[in-house]
Amino acid sequence: MTVQHPDYEHEQKRLDETRSIIQKEVDTLRKEVKEITDDYVKQVVNYKKGKELRYLEDQGLEKPYFGRVDFLKDETYELDSVYIGKRGIVRSDTFDSIVVDWRAPIASLYYSGESKDAYFRSGREIVRGEVRLKRNFAIEDGKITGIYDGALKETIHREVGHPDEFLQEGYIDEFLAANLNQTNDSRLKDIVATIQSEQNDIIRADKDRPVVVQGVAGSGKTTIALHRLSYLIYNYQDSMMSKRFMVFAPNRLFLTYISEVLPELGVDDVQQATFLDWASKLVKSILPKGWRILDPHKPLQLFFEQGQSDAERRTVLHRLRFKGSLAFRDVLQQYLLFVAENRVAYKKLSFVYNRTKHVFTIPGETIRQLFAEQYAHLPYRRRMEAVRKHVKQDINKQLFAHLREKRIDLDKQALAKYEKMIDQLLDKYFSIFPELDVFSSYREMLTDTALLKELTKGEVNGEDIEDICRSSAEIFEAERIEPEDIAPLIYLRHLIEGLEQADHFDHSVVDEAQDLSALEIAVIGLVTKRHSLTVVGDIAQGIHAYRGLQSWEELLEGVFQQPRGVYYTLAQSYRSTIEIMKCANEVLRKINLPETIMAKPVLRHGEKPLLASWDGKELPVKNLVQLVNDYRQEGFQSIAIVAKTAGASKKAYKSLKASIEGLKLLGSKDTQFPGGVVVMPAYLTKGLQFDVVILLNIEEYLDNEWDTKLLYVAMTRPVHRLFMIHQEDRMSPLFADVPPELYEKRSL
Repeated sequence: MTVQHPDYEHEQKRLDETRSIIQKEVDTLRKEVKEITDDYVKQVVNYKKGKELRYLEDQGLEKPYFGRVDFLKDETYELDSVYIGKRGIVRSDTFDSIVVDWRAPIASLYYSGESKDAYFRSGREIVRGEVRLKRNFAIEDGKITGIYDGALKETIHREVGHPDEFLQEGYIDEFLAANLNQTNDSRLKDIVATIQSEQNDIIRADKDRPVVVQGVAGSGKTTIALHRLSYLIYNYQDSMMSKRFMVFAPNRLFLTYISEVLPELGVDDVQQATFLDWASKLVKSILPKGWRILDPHKPLQLFFEQGQSDAERRTVLHRLRFKGSLAFRDVLQQYLLFVAENRVAYKKLSFVYNRTKHVFTIPGETIRQLFAEQYAHLPYRRRMEAVRKHVKQDINKQLFAHLREKRIDLDKQALAKYEKMIDQLLDKYFSIFPELDVFSSYREMLTDTALLKELTKGEVNGEDIEDICRSSAEIFEAERIEPEDIAPLIYLRHLIEGLEQADHFDHSVVDEAQDLSALEIAVIGLVTKRHSLTVVGDIAQGIHAYRGLQSWEELLEGVFQQPRGVYYTLAQSYRSTIEIMKCANEVLRKINLPETIMAKPVLRHGEKPLLASWDGKELPVKNLVQLVNDYRQEGFQSIAIVAKTAGASKKAYKSLKASIEGLKLLGSKDTQFPGGVVVMPAYLTKGLQFDVVILLNIEEYLDNEWDTKLLYVAMTRPVHRLFMIHQEDRMSPLFADVPPELYEKRSL
């Protein structure tokens, strides 16, 4: 208990003193921000003071800090006692720091400093020393309710079991345990007080290299990525602007779910969008008038619902995977090379100077070498401009060398006449170069089977190419494109026209990256300066595997080559209990994923997942209503009733809405995350978490890669309880090998 801690009185006194100083700062700031001024500089200063005042009033005064670290410096042998909070707090009269911002260099000791040989970077300097104390505080209404010293770990009792099993489960400190045991509302929360060492390494990684994170369900990938944004903005304000940061999220619902985290971290104006919403704006000017983008959720029905055509599935699978592949990126590049080598007649360029009848010539091979090789790194249209400029300079050199040799001087009028003549000659010559239109070129590639086979250079199966061209032509005939067409269209625009530098981001976060294609992430890389990206995901949760990444190697070897990407793995899961994660891991073992890292849950026990059966075809509405009421009585705030498909979730909602107060149905078009009790399809739960998850009709999940990943995603959403139901005479084959001791059976 708190009162038993020997330093309780000292720490409470220190907290009281800190809050007294903060109250004085609040009083001062209130007076200053009330002052009306026409001075622009003072207005900017007052705006910043207003933001600081809001933080101090809303959070700083009640919980000014959450941690303390004592650091003994090697060189001076001085002991610094640093209190760490969400924001730094400085006394305005003395400029003394009373609370250090969690993003400051010295604060890294709180998250990852070992007792000996600890260090932190301050600018270019490395400060070495020894961490003497790490301490966490639980504070409510200005009173310390818990003090947790870093060395204290939960005592683990085992009657049987090999020691290695304990190591695989992991351990948890008391402060983290207290935070994880809380119930959840409708928003993602910051974790600045409980960032773990392996998470801290990612947050503070080099800003100028791509960071790729493979993190298991519940490892905090999203939260870490958002904290990394906050860290970068705080430490690199001179070179990075928060309004030029972008967060790519899997859907609009998820954007609402994370909406409050960044403001809590002091970041208010970061851009947020799904890849489709953002990229659709870039291709709008490329598409012919009247063309539309197909519904992005249509393939979900094809791949996850029963009774669909296997032949159509194969065709769609080949087409979507090809359009998102790096092989297609190479095809787009080859197309520009094909045009340069085969569709341009590189004739020699000749110019006759009438006064001396001298002929100046640039061979066609020289122009070919300039266009197809020397300037091949430039977009097609800029390349034409560069070659034209190069050729013009070459002709000018020849002419003026000739004039010097003949001792001829040109007056201003003669020079202007010559300049006009040369421009007319170049206009005529470069008219032989095809004027490439982005969409027309794209459509040609995807409908001309012979051309596509030539461009793929045998890397893609011939029958697959025929299917791709045939099915793409059908889509184009209806004046439609697929969402999977958007990334290659943007990439082709980059190759032909170039992308505007003004639209580039200082840093991009790509969340749930496993469900984007390699080409989509390559496009994000194109519009992010210095490839400053944070890419997070879990291959095991790739429920859009028909179009998404199959391996992180696609990025590390195929996209992030210069500069090289840095790869991290997060195997520790902080969301669900051991009992829930063990059961989910067994389901995941049904598929062979080379990069799958089985989640290692923190040592937080709870009830076993419940597996219940009922003997009817319709949902057991009365039993489900009672189940929800019981969970609410236990104090659980967020409960998700999850069906496999959107259609099934709508049907469940209609059956339950009259009996469950406040029940909400969530679909792919919803943008607000309401919290409370919700009904939703499994694919929309990705990235979210709830106190309780009730899975409906798990017998519908079949023994294939897509269904396995989908069920795994749904099973790993609950923090505390997992309840699964199935029809009495049917059971999912995915549960065939799950040891019965990992769940508890129950009848409804």
